[in-house]
Amino acid sequence: MGTVGFDAGKRVKGRKRHLAVDSLGLPLALVVTGAQVQDNEPAAVATLFVRLRRMLQRAKQRLGRWPKLHEVSGDRMYRGTADLWAKQMGFSMRTVGRTAGTGFERLPKRWVIERSFAWLFNFRRLLFDLEYKVQNSEGMLWLAGINVMLDRIWPRPS
Repeated sequence: MGTVGFDAGKRVKGRKRHLAVDSLGLPLALVVTGAQVQDNEPAAVATLFVRLRRMLQRAKQRLGRWPKLHEVSGDRMYRGTADLWAKQMGFSMRTVGRTAGTGFERLPKRWVIERSFAWLFNFRRLLFDLEYKVQNSEGMLWLAGINVMLDRIWPRPS
């Protein structure tokens, strides 16, 4: 039913949201897991890549050709298992990591996913972990993503 875990590193109870977005920051695939699941574990990575591949297959059926998605970027925690799953699904994995310096550093492609999370968390229901089931939490993320896409197509009058 509800998987709410505890992340010992951050000392936080709740869920983690794993997102695959396009270059504009619009969601392509997402997975919600308990907070105890690390980013490089197969429970998160494998499910995310399988859902991304399934989305691309549906796009091929509708468009008649494969969408141009070859490279997937991830942060330092998506390594090891993520590389294997990316190769298995036909993607090349590019890891974006920080350098040895301290302070703020703008990482290439990392700001796209951070901006997407900021857009999604403009929705009050996603700020707190209120859902009992993981499927409900994923559904709320999809609804927020659809709302972001619709705002891009038809902006609200000011």
